[in-house]
Amino acid sequence: MDDRGFTVERVVADALATWDGMRRRSGRRAGDERFREWFFEVVPAARLGDDRDTHAVLSFEVAVELFDRGRVHDAFAVLRWLGRHFAAAPDVGTRVRAVMALTDTCAERATDREARDLAIGVLRDVVGSVHAPVDVPVQDALCRALSTAARLSGEGVVLDRATTRRLVSLWRGLADRCRGSADPRLRDWRAHALGNEALLWLQVGREDRARRAFAAITAEFGADPPAPGSGMPGSDVPGSDVHRWVTRARYAPTVLDRFDVGEAVLRLDYLRRQRYWDRRLRFRGLGLAHWLLAGAPRNRLRLLARRARERHRASVGQVRAWLCAGEPFVLLLRNFDLTERSGVADRSRLGAEDEPDHVRVITMTAGAAALAELAAGVPLVLVASTTAGELEVVPDPGGFTAPVRLYLPDETWFDTVSTLAGVAGQVVVWAAGLSAGLARELDALTALRRTDDTLVVLEHPVAPSPVLPGTPGEPLTADHPALAPFPHVVPAEELRGRRVPECPPLVRVLDRLDAVRQEPVERRLARLTGRQTG
Repeated sequence: MDDRGFTVERVVADALATWDGMRRRSGRRAGDERFREWFFEVVPAARLGDDRDTHAVLSFEVAVELFDRGRVHDAFAVLRWLGRHFAAAPDVGTRVRAVMALTDTCAERATDREARDLAIGVLRDVVGSVHAPVDVPVQDALCRALSTAARLSGEGVVLDRATTRRLVSLWRGLADRCRGSADPRLRDWRAHALGNEALLWLQVGREDRARRAFAAITAEFGADPPAPGSGMPGSDVPGSDVHRWVTRARYAPTVLDRFDVGEAVLRLDYLRRQRYWDRRLRFRGLGLAHWLLAGAPRNRLRLLARRARERHRASVGQVRAWLCAGEPFVLLLRNFDLTERSGVADRSRLGAEDEPDHVRVITMTAGAAALAELAAGVPLVLVASTTAGELEVVPDPGGFTAPVRLYLPDETWFDTVSTLAGVAGQVVVWAAGLSAGLARELDALTALRRTDDTLVVLEHPVAPSPVLPGTPGEPLTADHPALAPFPHVVPAEELRGRRVPECPPLVRVLDRLDAVRQEPVERRLARLTGRQTG
């Protein structure tokens, strides 16, 4: 690089041209190492002297330019070198600013699975390169980086044993960095780590370990004064994170005692008949040839049932974690036939005796896509259809699915729904007909005084199936007496073809969730446990 026309853009362009040249001459691995030495050792010594802040700014600009050019791996490599270089800087201010900026950049650029894995690796590498003892401000910045790595590691993953062990290791590593510290900021981070480990154990169904973790928080921090302390970056309300987690830990036993859901109950009539007819038709006439030409499809009753039960257990754990954290969530209530109806047909309504009698009717609706986006973007739970053809494990063609869903038995579904209706931050009712079950749910919402917290989305009535027993129920319209107590009723057509931010009724749901989230956690949990009791 020369000094003519010294601008950030010129320096960045020259640096990348130099790097590419080194790779051409020496190969990728050797070229990368030569560039690292040149850019992080030679250049600052020769051109910048003691101006470490300028060097840090230029380093980040190089990474940003690489991201803009689509060279994601190279960008994260620069961030890794930057983090290691500046985390060892002699002055505390430079170290803190570099680690904080690095953390923000990694979090911002972790936009897909590959980038997320790279970002996690950079953050863990930088934290691991700094050894104790370090000044409290530096330790604070490193804890923030490690917490971000743990958060990114838990996004969009299945919590199997290996993933759970990895996340527990991250949270315990963060807690260990702050063990024994009297500094309020580091005590905040230790409580934050122990609390997140407790919530993680709930999500994987290990209530025993979650209770022990909550008890450890109370034992270690319970004597701390409740006055607001330093707080943490990104905290939901001002004040000490220690106080927030002690509050959660003290309420947790009550919450867990009052909300428990048993195992999933599945009604497999459709899948059993499908298996029967698959086997019967496969070995009759040309059935085997047709089956082979179709790719040899197999009935997946056992696989679908196992996945539905796994999803139910994970969903129960997720809801219990939300409750213990005081995290506001949405409860979605609906007519099941808005997505599909599956079952065994009335034989008298079918044609030939050898015609299969398992029937699945898919419904296309106006609100499905927007509500599926809502379910994927915010904490939301719904009651799954235990009779759905594929048990809602495979998303239906209509576009609706929700990751957190409960497969409840007929005997206790209403008790569970009533409890959730009382503690949910917001409720969405998605309906076309007034079935007996929905009528009970609307009455419960009215009795619980949750009508102002409920959005009713009305679809066009669903036509009854000509072969399946039962009817969709009485058509539900905005002027129906059952909806008189509910002030927020909208036609589903207002959601058709729109994203959530383009739907004012759904934006209102999000705004009200945020308003609840801004309340002190103690107030949220007191109200929640009061509603559980009521």
